[in-house]
Amino acid sequence: MIFTYKARNDAGGLVTGEMDAKSAVAVKYALSEQGLLPTSVVKKGITLSFASLRRMRKKVRTRDLLAMTRQFYALFRAGVNMDRLLSTLAKQASDEHMKAALEQIRRDVSSGTSLASAFAKHPQYFNELYINMLSVGEQTGVLEQALVKLVQVLEKEHKLIANIRSATLYPKIVIFVFICVVTLMLVYVIPRFADFYAGFDAKLPLPTRILIGASNFIAAYWYIPIIAGIILFIAYRKFAATEKGRFVFDRIRYMTPVFGNLNMLVANARFGHLVAAMYKSGIQLSKTLEIVGRAIGNKFFEREVQKVNDAVSKGSSLAAAMENKKLFAGLLVESVAVGEETGSLDDMLENTAQFFDEEIDSILDQLTTLIEPLLLVGIFGMVGLLALAIFLPWWNITRLVLQGSGG
Repeated sequence: MIFTYKARNDAGGLVTGEMDAKSAVAVKYALSEQGLLPTSVVKKGITLSFASLRRMRKKVRTRDLLAMTRQFYALFRAGVNMDRLLSTLAKQASDEHMKAALEQIRRDVSSGTSLASAFAKHPQYFNELYINMLSVGEQTGVLEQALVKLVQVLEKEHKLIANIRSATLYPKIVIFVFICVVTLMLVYVIPRFADFYAGFDAKLPLPTRILIGASNFIAAYWYIPIIAGIILFIAYRKFAATEKGRFVFDRIRYMTPVFGNLNMLVANARFGHLVAAMYKSGIQLSKTLEIVGRAIGNKFFEREVQKVNDAVSKGSSLAAAMENKKLFAGLLVESVAVGEETGSLDDMLENTAQFFDEEIDSILDQLTTLIEPLLLVGIFGMVGLLALAIFLPWWNITRLVLQGSGG
């Protein structure tokens, strides 16, 4: 999302501009990191221009960010100075937008800006989790360890995303091919059967009349489904871009059969990995929960984490704050309780998150095995109905021919 902002610098001068960020809060945070006092942050209206489409694509992939962070760690560990390190990262970046961002970061760091502050100017590429991990590592002199943790977190994120895409690729291909086949039949095959049947004085069965009606509609008004699809897509995108819209759709993700439980496990696994990494880095628990809640990427889950954070800020233990929340798995709550009692919260969270990772892999394998026969049954069922609608009139035609010949 693009935001326009107004801010004041140290001298009281007015600074205006635009920034691509996930939320107004992220813009304010980035401006504060630059030493500016934000006075106004407003979301810019959506315009369907080539520039806006290019901005929509300015989002780095987890794979690219992981590769860059690995290189960052390797070069830093080798003792390469920061200016040369950032210059090398910029040259090796495969994404042009990332290359430009890293080059700007290099210039900012060379002019005296802290590393975390320089990265914070590009929230569309580096989220709060990334920036805060860098900040803690930079301030405490353990940047190498911070980069190691970032690599570990990004590796888990990349693996999870890759597994989900792999599990859903086959169903997507099958459904897409089926839709194409049905469309071709309605456009090219059904009209020929309709012309053939029109030569006989026979009442067509209801399934056949429905099929021919659908074919005639697409042939005469093919643009209506396309326009309707575009309107629905734009309406969905605009509504999903609002806070209320994101909350509604994110809540639905936890209510769908099968996938709801999978999304719940994914959120709990990410919560465990991220809280463990940030807590172990020395970031305060309240700040950790605030950042992790937004980093999960689900507004509904974020609200639950915020409630937990509010309870922790008032003196509650983390386990007690999580206990009555439906979105947190019982095993995660128990692990947090044991971790708080034994002083090994980060280890318990990491171990539990790894267990959830294994459960997610198992569910994805079972999901693929379950979806394949369901898809085949659904496709064969639809093909059978189409065939029945096409050839059912043959019975009536055959009867009329036999009656005519008998007469």
